[in-house]
Formats: sequence, C-alpha cells, structure tokens
Amino acid sequence: MSNNAEASLTIEPYMSQEAKLRSSKFSFPIGVRVANKVLASYKDKELVVEDLIEQAIKKTGLDDFGTTFWKEPMSIAFADINEHTTFHPLGAYLYEKKVVQNLVNRLWAQYWIKQEPIITKSLPPTVLITGLQRTGTTFLQRLLGALPEFRGVISWEIVNPVPTSKKKTYHGKKLAWIGHKALNYINPDFKAIHALDHDSLDEEVALMEHCFMSSIIEAIFNTPVYSRWLEEQDQKPAYEDLKMWLQLLLWREPAKKFLLLKSPHHMEYLDDFSTVFPETKIIHMHRDPAETMASYCSMMHYSKKMFQDSSNPHAIGQHWLRKNKRLVKHCQAYKDKNQDQFIDVRYKDLVRNPIIAAQEIYKKLGLEWSEEHTTLAEAYCIEHKKNKFGKHTYSLDDYGLSEEIIKDEFRTYYDQYADYL
Repeated sequence: MSNNAEASLTIEPYMSQEAKLRSSKFSFPIGVRVANKVLASYKDKELVVEDLIEQAIKKTGLDDFGTTFWKEPMSIAFADINEHTTFHPLGAYLYEKKVVQNLVNRLWAQYWIKQEPIITKSLPPTVLITGLQRTGTTFLQRLLGALPEFRGVISWEIVNPVPTSKKKTYHGKKLAWIGHKALNYINPDFKAIHALDHDSLDEEVALMEHCFMSSIIEAIFNTPVYSRWLEEQDQKPAYEDLKMWLQLLLWREPAKKFLLLKSPHHMEYLDDFSTVFPETKIIHMHRDPAETMASYCSMMHYSKKMFQDSSNPHAIGQHWLRKNKRLVKHCQAYKDKNQDQFIDVRYKDLVRNPIIAAQEIYKKLGLEWSEEHTTLAEAYCIEHKKNKFGKHTYSLDDYGLSEEIIKDEFRTYYDQYADYL
C-alpha cells in the first residue's frame, strides 16, 4: 500500500506544510515484530473487493448477500485505504480477516432470515445517546445498560451478530475476547483511553462496518476521499442495514422496554436515523469541546496502531476539527425542528452524581426508578470507576490545535450551550 500516505493528505487551514509531513512512528512489542516478519507477504498487499467476497463465499458455502448497495462504499473505501494507508503486515492480515468475517456474517444473516421470518419483526422504541466524542456517552450507555429497561449492543455481538453455522452457533465471545487481547497487546495504552471488554456494551456503529458506511473506517485509516464521499450519501440504506443486524440481535435476546444505542456518528444523519427508527428519544451529552478534542484525537492516534506503522497527529487534529464542527451543525439543524425528541445532559452532572443523572433521565423517559435501580447503578459505578486502567494524558498542542482554535470553531455551540459546559 502507498508509502506516500502522509504526503497525499489535503492541507487543512491550520496545518503548515511541516506539520502535514510530521509523523509519529509507532513502536511494537516483540510479538508483533515477529508476526510482521512471518506475515511479510502482506506488506504492500492491497485490499481487493472481489477476492475478499470470494473468500467469504468459500468459507460459508453460501452466496446470497441479500442487498448489494454495500459494494459501492466497499470499493470506495478500499481504493482510499490502498492509496493512503501504510499497513504493517500484521495489521493488513488482521483487517483482511475482519472484512471477511463481516462478509461471512452477512451471508449467514440472509440464511437465518430465510429460515426464521420472525427475525424481521418490528423493533421496540429506541433511546439514542449521542454528543461529541469523550462527553460521557460510553459511561452513560453502560450505566443505563446495567438497568433492566434497556437492551444495548454487546461488544461480542458486533463481531458475530448472527449464528455462523446451521446449529445456531455463535463464535462472537471467543472472537471478541481474542480481538481485545490482541489490541491490548499491540497497543497497551489504549485501554486507559477506552476500556474494551468482550461482554460490555459498545457502539452499534461498528455493525455498520458490515455495509462499509461507518465513521469507524475514517477513524482507523487515512481515507480523505471516502470520508468526504460518505458525508454526501443517502444514509437510509445504511440504517436499514443496521436495523437488520439489530433485529438479528433481538431475535437472540429481546429488549424489555428500550433498545439502547450510542454513537457520535449519528449526529450527522439524524434525519435518516429517525426515518428508520421513528420511535426514538435522543439523550444529547454536552462537554466543553476544548476538553474533548485532545482526548479524542489521542484515542484516534492510538487506534491506528492496530493496523498501521505510523500516525500523523496534526492530520488527525485537522480532520476531527472539521468533522466535529460538521457533527454539531447537522445535529443542531435536526434538533431545532425536533426539540421534543431530546434530553440534554451535562457531562459535569453525570460525573458529579451518576445516580441522580440517571434518575433524571428515567423521569424524562416516563420510567419508574426503584431501590433496585439504585443498587444496580451503584454497583456499576463502583466496578467501573474512572482511571481504572490508568490515567489518560493528552494535549491539544500534540494535534496542532489550541483552546483558542477550538473556541473559535465552535463559537455557536459555546454560545448556545453555555449553561451545559
């Protein structure tokens, strides 16, 4: 794959030519260095759409993928990854296996939908937690997910959302456990930033990688062309596809009251999201962007280590500065027309007293809070205390940003939500 990835990135307004070319080379533990030698044939190996599709067909003995709309974003994403991303051999191997597994899942999804028509029944009402990254969305998602009214998406279910044999066998727990162990080995700093566990709730946007219309792709790879292309697409097919995966998950384990979803990704596409999921309440998290941007850029920097040799911190800063400004703009445009759909929550309130914050959310959702809820919520908070896996340190300057730049770019948001920051 291209060794000129850094040089081909578009220069953004705050990035000098020197900063544009600056790159942080990752160091790897000995096991990764050995694997890179063993997998040397994957060096500069390009992703080829039809080859990976053929691997999935051969692996399953199935050939019905259902819809085919996902082939276009797959092709555009792969072309951009091939052009702008320099994999290390182990990373190229792991990503290829990940894509093939997603295609395998799609084949088995069609098989089981034909066998069990009940899978496609209507979904329950949805509660969506959104807001910019690092605003407490994950903590709130997992806190509410510990309570009986909510059914979220578990990390292992993202890896394997459908039985991948005619015996209704799921391999997701084992695959997710191995994947998280591999991530923690390759990148031990990551768990202090975003703790992963195969049995914890995670973002359903990862299920959208099955149709290659997910912001996760631009988060872990350098994809300037694909990222801009995705922003201009009709997202309804992607959300219909997400609906199918959620139906498959609820076929295995139904929701008692609400389906609980969470991702900043949806801020940009709330019109299309709400068309596919019409019974949705949206919890909008708020935190000072000057506090969140450096934290998220750090997370994106380290996430690239799973697959790549290096990362350009300043390019990350410029990409997510533009992207997050767009997320806020599109979210607010939708919110201005649908205010009754939203529940605003301060990050500071959530951190100060999670139990009271959860009680307020229950009240606004029309749900009853009991002593059992308090017990469950307190147990979750004790088990998942802040900095459990070490303290995450970061700086705006590392990513070519400053507090002045953030406050200037998000001036409208600061003015509108001053009481929430």
